[in-house]
Amino acid sequence: MTSTLVRRRRPHPSPPRTADPHDRARDWAEIQERMLVPLYEAVYERLDIGAGTRLLGLGCGSGLALLMAAGRGADVCGVDTDEPRLALARERLADPVRLGPGGPESACAREAAGTSGFTVVTAFEPLPALAAGGPGGLAA
Repeated sequence: MTSTLVRRRRPHPSPPRTADPHDRARDWAEIQERMLVPLYEAVYERLDIGAGTRLLGLGCGSGLALLMAAGRGADVCGVDTDEPRLALARERLADPVRLGPGGPESACAREAAGTSGFTVVTAFEPLPALAAGGPGGLAA
């Protein structure tokens, strides 16, 4: 190979910039979520989600599934271990929606369940991914 075909990288004077976790969560939501809309619609249609439904979203992420369920009239609560995605969900959803870190035993989920509990619990993430937080993970 000739030297004109090989590109040598010049050293940078400063370390590479790291991405802000909140920006990464927003980027993920903008790029990936649109492909999940048909899945959420099909599940909610099949389960007859609407007024009177009390839904707990395990691994609620950036809140799109909860937003869609709330749009159908459901009372929703979401928990997730990924704080940047949970912060994005808080931005998207109205005040009556309860969101919190942790799993089904979190203070958020217990408070939302009250005495009547939940009628539906969703987990749109594989369970090993939900348990990734270790002993305090969502599947704990």
